[in-house]
Amino acid sequence: MARKVVESVVCDACSVKGREQAGVIELAIGSASYDLCQEHGDKFAAYFEDLFGSVAAVAA
Repeated sequence: MARKVVESVVCDACSVKGREQAGVIELAIGSASYDLCQEHGDKFAAYFEDLFGSVAAVAA
């Protein structure tokens, strides 16, 4: 019988809260890597934009 192994990636931030949400964004800071759902990915993007400004402003 053939078997198929399916690996799912869950959001690290949701997992800490006891929830399982698909991890769709990988955030790497130095040697640490985190899998995040879209909601938590958007929150981190907002934090970084607040710290460093928008990507368009930095590129200019």
